[in-house]
Amino acid sequence: MANAVELATGFFESIDGGFAALEAARGPWRPDSIGGQALTALAARELEQHCPIESAGCRLTLDFVRPTTFDAIQARTELIRSSARLTLLHLDLIQSDHVVVRASALFVRPLEADQAEGDAWTPTPDFSHPGIVVDPAVPTTPASMISSAGYPNDWSADFADHRNNARKRMWTTTMIPAIAGEKSTPFTRVATLAEATSFVTNWSEAGVPFINADVTLNLHRMPESDGLGLESNGQHAAAGVAVGSATVYDEFGVLGVTSVTAVANTHRQVHF
Repeated sequence: MANAVELATGFFESIDGGFAALEAARGPWRPDSIGGQALTALAARELEQHCPIESAGCRLTLDFVRPTTFDAIQARTELIRSSARLTLLHLDLIQSDHVVVRASALFVRPLEADQAEGDAWTPTPDFSHPGIVVDPAVPTTPASMISSAGYPNDWSADFADHRNNARKRMWTTTMIPAIAGEKSTPFTRVATLAEATSFVTNWSEAGVPFINADVTLNLHRMPESDGLGLESNGQHAAAGVAVGSATVYDEFGVLGVTSVTAVANTHRQVHF
């Protein structure tokens, strides 16, 4: 596997007793808040570091409990259960004595000798990633390619090409690490991408009018390549509430699925 390309910066830097947000962590909804991808990357890093088993599969869930500022963050992790096959961990990210993110992770140890028989129905993937990822103009932004299926400019790095309501896909080989100067693991990288599920499922011709209150990532294997992709499986919405799901890919195929619950945020919606 090639070495992943990562930016020189990071979302956070380690400080005494916690973590200080860097410019890359600034969120798209409010200039004084930390973005969901930064919080997800930090939570995934802390949970993985406290996992005592080698893991292949994983279920990671984050609830974004309250808005953040740029104050320092502390992480508090609790081992709930660990056995030969499973480890369950809970984590709180705390800012100014308040829990801002609550997360849990269920890690599953691989067992090659225990192969299940039978073939359950599974959809046939039609995801094809772009061959080139364009370097970003701004060094604190991942070099992502976006696809609007069925449109003339299918894969491009220009978000303005995708102001439509077609099915969205994302592909990137570049990922901002949780901690500046620290190389992200495959799990942290795919968790960071998973937070973009709200982005690919809720993006329409009017921008992104929903902000996600959570994100869940279910993996049946860990990434084996630098390139990681996310493909919307669709959004369902009513009365200002939306749910969306996506499929996660690496260069060798499907890794798992993601889902989000989001609420309308029309006064501050993101436009591209």
